Amino acid sequence: MASQRYSRCKNLNIYWTVFDKVSGQAAIIDGFVMDMLTAEEADNLVNLLNRGNQVSLWCFVEQL
Repeated sequence: MASQRYSRCKNLNIYWTVFDKVSGQAAIIDGFVMDMLTAEEADNLVNLLNRGNQVSLWCFVEQL
């Protein structure tokens, strides 16, 4: 299994950031930093990004 590029990092008390291990920065989608997410949102986004499923990703992002 290939190494996962994206992971989540605890941000504040209840918020999470989706982190891009390659760039060493928070993930950015369509100009928006993937920060201040709930644990569920961060997990879903990490799974979608690591799968590379762009169609599902854009559907998810529009629901945020």
